[in-house]
Amino acid sequence: MNKRVAQLLNDQVNKEFFSAYLYLGISKYFEREGLKGFASWYKAQAAEEQEHAMKIYDYLLDEDEDVILKQIAGVSVDFKEVIDAAKEADKHEKYITEEIVKIMDAAVDDKDYKTQLFLNWFITEQQEEERNSKEMVAKIKLLGKDKKNLYLLDKELAARK
Repeated sequence: MNKRVAQLLNDQVNKEFFSAYLYLGISKYFEREGLKGFASWYKAQAAEEQEHAMKIYDYLLDEDEDVILKQIAGVSVDFKEVIDAAKEADKHEKYITEEIVKIMDAAVDDKDYKTQLFLNWFITEQQEEERNSKEMVAKIKLLGKDKKNLYLLDKELAARK
């Protein structure tokens, strides 16, 4: 594996763990707002992001590459409204997609077909992640600030395991 590709994958491990931190922070925000369904949904999202980090971690080790575990940056989750938290998550998913595409570009440039195949799963996953975050923003916008509507959406989101 090309050292540039290995470095980008290592960087992505950190970004995926940061994503988990971000979603835990968003979950905490919703917990404090009394929206336990939202909190549960974002906590599940955090667990999913940790799984993504571990997939890359395992792939690097399987390819006899070193895994460099870096410090994970803290997160700031001081939102004024529910929609702000959802928009932050949506923005972050778009960023993560861009980062995965950069790794794919490097793998393509290096003709690293194994890594390209590995990254295909992440590209498909990011399509789903972006769709989910976009839908969350749309649902919250549609419902407005009506507490009854938020309550109903909160109940719907609590069903995610």
